Amino acid sequence: MSDNELLSAISDMMDQKLDERLKPVNDRLDKIDDHLDKVDDRLDKMDDRLDKMDDRLDKADDTLNTLKFSQEHITEKLKGIEVTMNYNDYHLSHDIKRLHEDLDTITEILKINNMIPIAK
Repeated sequence: MSDNELLSAISDMMDQKLDERLKPVNDRLDKIDDHLDKVDDRLDKMDDRLDKMDDRLDKADDTLNTLKFSQEHITEKLKGIEVTMNYNDYHLSHDIKRLHEDLDTITEILKINNMIPIAK
């Protein structure tokens, strides 16, 4: 046998022994790869679910922002109504006071002209 043939035979034998020794490692790595594929699939499903949850939370956030805006708008309207009510209450009190004074004046004029009996 020539040196090249001998080297080739030795190389083949070493490759075969190395393959035999690495087979359990390769088998184990294949199992790990299969397991990681399953984990990756599960993570993809979780990611999809989280995306859906994020979309729903965005909608809820939009709804809450709309409600907050509406509440602020209603609060401003209520403040305006409160100011109007205070204004009306103030003027109504003065109008009632003036009417009462006018009624007293009319009553006195009627008494002076003997148009109503004087209470004793």
